[in-house]
Amino acid sequence: SDIKGFYGKPFITLLLSLSHPPMEEGSAVANLAADLGLDVKTLVERRMRLELIANRKYLDVNRETGELYVVERIDRESLCPAKTSCFLKMEAIIENPKRIFYIELEITDINDNAPHFRRDTVDLDISEATPVGERFSLSNAVDPDVGTNSVKDYHLSASEHFSIEIQTGRDGSKFADLILKKPLDREQRAVHTLTLTAVDGGVPTRTGTASIIVLLYTCCDLISMNY
Repeated sequence: SDIKGFYGKPFITLLLSLSHPPMEEGSAVANLAADLGLDVKTLVERRMRLELIANRKYLDVNRETGELYVVERIDRESLCPAKTSCFLKMEAIIENPKRIFYIELEITDINDNAPHFRRDTVDLDISEATPVGERFSLSNAVDPDVGTNSVKDYHLSASEHFSIEIQTGRDGSKFADLILKKPLDREQRAVHTLTLTAVDGGVPTRTGTASIIVLLYTCCDLISMNY
């Protein structure tokens, strides 16, 4: 926890780092009594209680020990989907005399999700006469994690005909363009099977893959399809 004084005001900020698996029920987060400078022996008598400004009560305080503990498993992706910052706001209240401590508890992201593609297989119909340098947009991978734990890069399986170029969207998301780097010949090879791998920036990294099936057609194929 990180205590910050605000010009004498009874305000405390607790920084909860989920740099390990999501905290389960009963897990101790911090010792509120110690952080607030309160005598543990007086917590029951002073009726210490915790009120969360949230729809669900994720945390509570143990009056016997002064510990802040998890009542319901905290999952950052459910609590703050797609947000770079995530806070639980609450009030710790004691009586005789009455004091209210305002608490902000930051839930930091961990890399507990792997990137995934909306479709496991992508079919591309490409003319064998397609010029070298032509590019084809590929669907981006999605990752519930945010910041450095989101998708950061893509890799393409070895191919003499294709490569990829990584693009960055206005929202910072990463996606890849498939680029033709060598002329195609349908008679030599009519189908090219590639694997696109999305990589996140977490430690350790997590990955997700999609298959790209490139089907080559000729002008004769188009004529036969039209008749």
